[in-house]
Amino acid sequence: MSVRTVIILLALPLFLFLAGINSLLLYRQETYHMEAGLRGEALAAAVTVAEFARQADDPFAELGEPGRRAALRDAAHKIPGLVSLYLSRPGSALLNLLDTPAIPRTSLTVPDKARVVHDWVDAHGDPLVTAIAPDGHGAMVVAEISAEPLARRAFHLKRLSAALIAGSAALAVLLGLIVARRVGRAFGRTRAIIEARASEGDDEALGIREVRDLADAIGLLDTSVASELERLERRPGGGLAEGIAVLRERHLPGFDRTEGGTALSIRPLPGAPAGSVHVALPCPDGGWAIALGVADGEPAEALAAAIGARDHVAAGTAATFRDRLEVAARAFGVDWRVITTGATDGAFALAADAAAVDAYRTLNPGLSAEALAADLAILFAESAIVAAVRPV
Repeated sequence: MSVRTVIILLALPLFLFLAGINSLLLYRQETYHMEAGLRGEALAAAVTVAEFARQADDPFAELGEPGRRAALRDAAHKIPGLVSLYLSRPGSALLNLLDTPAIPRTSLTVPDKARVVHDWVDAHGDPLVTAIAPDGHGAMVVAEISAEPLARRAFHLKRLSAALIAGSAALAVLLGLIVARRVGRAFGRTRAIIEARASEGDDEALGIREVRDLADAIGLLDTSVASELERLERRPGGGLAEGIAVLRERHLPGFDRTEGGTALSIRPLPGAPAGSVHVALPCPDGGWAIALGVADGEPAEALAAAIGARDHVAAGTAATFRDRLEVAARAFGVDWRVITTGATDGAFALAADAAAVDAYRTLNPGLSAEALAADLAILFAESAIVAAVRPV
């Protein structure tokens, strides 16, 4: 599965979830307020007429007078959407108070108090909000308001919700593609650097875990070394060679260390190639795992590769020492010329005759690791890196 697909599959459900929740909240809030308004208007119409009827001795006779009915009709026309208003008593004919045909609700009974009746539709199947109110004389007033605006609003809200969800999905895909493109570029740069460092003709690919371990070091080191060299070259009297020397002293210094009764001394020498690298780890059973090598390429690239290789190998343990050396060789293009594990007494040089170096160690058994490394640095000054191990 590609990085692009993974990012989109992660982003899409989140965006759809958020869009769905927002759409649902918007729909419910808008329809609730609009329905409440229609219910209020229907109740107001029913209660108002019921109060007039309550004050009459004979509501049907008094409200049925032509003048009173005309006044009620004029008032009713000011209520938006009012489609039916009539006075009804069980077993009697209803009194229609509007000039539009009324739809008798034979199943309705006189209520104890004013209330809204749900789920009524007119003869055309359009939704209505129906309110009923008692008149105090055994009859009731029925007021019906068309809920078509509510249905129309709900329809448009559903379309808007669908558009929001579709837009969120498109936005998730777009953002996923943008992020995936940036990540892909970073992966591309990492792959290019790895391929540039890798040995020619080596078809064995690095695993994803190894790439994950190396990716940050490769990209950051190339950038860091290049910017540091540029800064050093701007100094008065500065140059590439001086910058390489300063950076090597800062990032690949020599050291003296004792672990488990065995002392180790490593000395990088003046004039060492930019890509020369050393790494050492203590072994759990005693002794040292030591590797000396050199990365090829232009000075800045070789130095960055050397630092990256050293960091990758040093991040492991003696148990994984040789495996990490192999990975670093393929990833950074390092030629490991000296490799030894479990060393408790020995002398090594990157670019010198191994037999000659070991012969000098054999002839001077009383020298400490520091003293032996110092002598080797003088005797084999062109060997780039020397190392000495002695039991304490």
